[in-house]
Amino acid sequence: MKYMGSKNRIAKHILPIMLAEAEKNNITTWVEPFVGGGNMIDKVPESYTRIGYDLNPHTIAAMLGIRDFVEQLPNSVSEEEYRSLKGTDSHPINSWVRYGGSFGGKFDNGYARSKDSKGNDRNHVNEARRNALKQSPKIQSVEFICKSYKDVKVENALIYCDPPYQGTSGYKTGAFLHSEFFQWCRDMKSKGNIVFVSEYNAPSDFEVVWQGEIKTNFSSQRKEATHNATEKLFKV
Repeated sequence: MKYMGSKNRIAKHILPIMLAEAEKNNITTWVEPFVGGGNMIDKVPESYTRIGYDLNPHTIAAMLGIRDFVEQLPNSVSEEEYRSLKGTDSHPINSWVRYGGSFGGKFDNGYARSKDSKGNDRNHVNEARRNALKQSPKIQSVEFICKSYKDVKVENALIYCDPPYQGTSGYKTGAFLHSEFFQWCRDMKSKGNIVFVSEYNAPSDFEVVWQGEIKTNFSSQRKEATHNATEKLFKV
């Protein structure tokens, strides 16, 4: 699913690193406390037990929409229909529309509109539906759970975290305390888990195992230009 901060573009670089570590330690459970649009977990082999958590109920509902109701997802939504969904409860189809029909894949970020290379209006919802049709078969065995990362209690698992980055656009779930999160990562490592974190920066006891420059825009303001940033994968 199109999602702000998606790791879809760099998954080919960082996923093999994490899978190799899991194989080396005979780990067969993959856990994502910030599953987002599922653009990493959908590439993890089905031989793993895969569990995706997210605190935002609309995120989990949208992923369930892709997994379980993909044929019912609409191929077009008017701006009026899109606006009518704001403020409604989480729902597999409606929540998906509020991502797929939204500017930049950010939840409730305004009705997406732009032109294609020929100057024609793009149908962002239909593009999102085509992506959902491709993703749905890849997540059939993924368990999606609406909980905070703090409620994740696992042992002997590989935990991949893609939290809200420090200094970037906030999430709908509110302020994120990075110091608490980093300590949680340490605590999870002490329980026999392997913990990886995607971020720009992390404490000194987090080892950089991969980095690469990407073009990104986490700004909540459309007028601010896309910029280059050095994406990093840390191992606790």
